[in-house]
Amino acid sequence: MFNPSNFLKGCGLAVLGAVSAAMFFIPYKKGLEMMNPAVFLLAVYLIGFPINWLGSQVKSPSKKYSMPTVLGAVGFAILSVLGNISIGNALEGLVPSLTVVMIRTQVIIVMFLGWLILKEQLNPLLIPGAMIALFGLLWMNYQGNDFFSGEWRFYLWGISAAFLFGTSQLLIKRIIHQIDPIQLNHIRLLLGGIFLALVPGTLSALFQLSVEGWILAGTSALFGPSLSRILQMYALRYLPVSQSILFTLLTPVFALLLSVIFLDIYPSTQQLIGVSSIMFGISMPIVHLVRLEQQQNYH
Repeated sequence: MFNPSNFLKGCGLAVLGAVSAAMFFIPYKKGLEMMNPAVFLLAVYLIGFPINWLGSQVKSPSKKYSMPTVLGAVGFAILSVLGNISIGNALEGLVPSLTVVMIRTQVIIVMFLGWLILKEQLNPLLIPGAMIALFGLLWMNYQGNDFFSGEWRFYLWGISAAFLFGTSQLLIKRIIHQIDPIQLNHIRLLLGGIFLALVPGTLSALFQLSVEGWILAGTSALFGPSLSRILQMYALRYLPVSQSILFTLLTPVFALLLSVIFLDIYPSTQQLIGVSSIMFGISMPIVHLVRLEQQQNYH
């Protein structure tokens, strides 16, 4: 049963989650100028853990950890680590922009699995809208003839990353009403930090970070694995996973806008066309639901 109030609440949370995810990339981009991704992410996880732990204590100081929350955090951490490993392998043979596009194909994977496993009813304009939005993302990042170069195994790694990240969304949706999202997130960050610390060289490099490096990591920790993840999880309480995942395609749009504000990088005509396609594709299923509700109220 379509509930307009819950739908709008879910859309708002999903959009804020996309904005927060975009905010993660601004300091991340600057941080990579002084450290490799594994070291930066380890710093992000180490800062993100206490932020989320304090948040859980403020929200529910005496609340015990439920088994679904703990098991969900373990599953989420494992899927995230495996997904990031897959991204690293894909980047060995593919340009970063194509890797990003391939990871975002998780939208289609989640829609299909949401229908197959969770028995969600698909909005008739959801898949067409997703295809248009993915085309916009592809167009934004297209870089000429070398864009699709690379051996088939690198593409498989990209699809594997999309499948793993998509599966994590399905996992959270399956248990979202049995867990505390903030508790789950700080456990997930603790486990992710432990996994990253085991990567040779990351822990020793961490102690060599400058004050600026820690500030950049702290800013990313606040927006990326903290606010964006929690907002996205809360959005799943009000939206089908197939609808919620579509809003993740807004992240590159907001990242482009934030790059203008903070990095003085202005979009090209190609990028503006891509942004327009993404916005149009995402709006299609939303407008369909609103019109359907208006028709039902009218009759």
